[in-house]
Amino acid sequence: MAAASIAIGYVCSKPAGHHRVKRWEEISNLTFNFDCTDRAVGFYADTEHHCQIFHMCDEDGRRIPYICANDTSFNQQFRICDWDYNVNCNEAQDWYYLNELTYVTDPPFVDTDNKL
Repeated sequence: MAAASIAIGYVCSKPAGHHRVKRWEEISNLTFNFDCTDRAVGFYADTEHHCQIFHMCDEDGRRIPYICANDTSFNQQFRICDWDYNVNCNEAQDWYYLNELTYVTDPPFVDTDNKL
């Protein structure tokens, strides 16, 4: 029990800045070459920024950038920010096609009139 208390105390005493999330203001002169023109609505890893940044492309071709938290990168296969060691950014573009499959079929019809 004493060891657990010491371990918890050690973790809680770490400086708060050590695990801070990155903020846009801390990234200077950031430019994007990623373009949403002719892309399906969805989320896309920015390989120029080592997948630490991803973009949401909307139905009008607009690009909205997002940044993953510290020690994470955008996993294009699962379309989430994942631990860096789980992400192979070189393969990200191979998974872009998944965005085209997201809205291929209509949602299932639910008959609200026929109740059980």
